Amino acid sequence: MLELVKEKVGTKIIGSWKLISWVYETEDGKEVDFYGNSPQGMLMYQDSGYMSVQIFKENRTPFKSVGLNTGTLEEKANSFSSFSAYYGKYREAEPGVFKHDVEGALLPNWLGTTETRYAKIEDDILVLSTPPMETDEGTKVFKVTWRKVA
Repeated sequence: MLELVKEKVGTKIIGSWKLISWVYETEDGKEVDFYGNSPQGMLMYQDSGYMSVQIFKENRTPFKSVGLNTGTLEEKANSFSSFSAYYGKYREAEPGVFKHDVEGALLPNWLGTTETRYAKIEDDILVLSTPPMETDEGTKVFKVTWRKVA
């Protein structure tokens, strides 16, 4: 299910990355698009040790009102469930294993946590995978694929 990386990624991860895909693998090996087949997103790793990521579903439904603090409960729920973002410090704890110390996140429960990501870079493609995660639907491994743009 999870392919562990054994080589140091180091400074190759620094830069801006555009999302190619976000899938998860089920216990039986099936891959499922998490935000549909055309999600959008950006990931940035800076040489200062900070990272930031934003991912959203394609064709999100706009609010009827354009004010920042407006929207119906349904509009807000749809918006929340179709967007993911967090930022914080990062470090390569061991070859190919990155720790993201979350300082800010859309999901309040992530504040102050450390997210582990297994990184593999080949040419301009970065694949980040999670450790196996227990969900209501069973164990899943999330895999996010990015293309370097800067």
